Amino acid sequence: MSVEQTQQVIRRYFEVMGAEGDFSESYVDAVTWVMVDTGIEVRGRSTVRDYVIALHSQMSDGHTRSIVVSDGAAYVEGDCLDSQQRSAPRISYCVAFDLTDDRITAMRCYGNFGAMTGRIEPADP
Repeated sequence: MSVEQTQQVIRRYFEVMGAEGDFSESYVDAVTWVMVDTGIEVRGRSTVRDYVIALHSQMSDGHTRSIVVSDGAAYVEGDCLDSQQRSAPRISYCVAFDLTDDRITAMRCYGNFGAMTGRIEPADP
């Protein structure tokens, strides 16, 4: 994938997500999401979409600092608050996206999300 194609897929992904649409249309069927700090891994379009929505429901005051795109990969860096522990320090994170043929194939989330992920019940893969 070219840098331009990767940028288009990522832009569309966040546009659909921001409009509360079905952003899983950007995923391949066997997409994976990994929470690196906890080792949680979810697979499949709807399961990953539902997990991302559940994770976002635990986040507040989120800020995207940068989005970096290369050929077949993208990286989003930001920070947020745990919606149930607002006095806790902000959580810095980075999400790494792998893309092939105009679709997202894998995502890895780096950050200290342990308290949040403990409140999310992932669907069975």
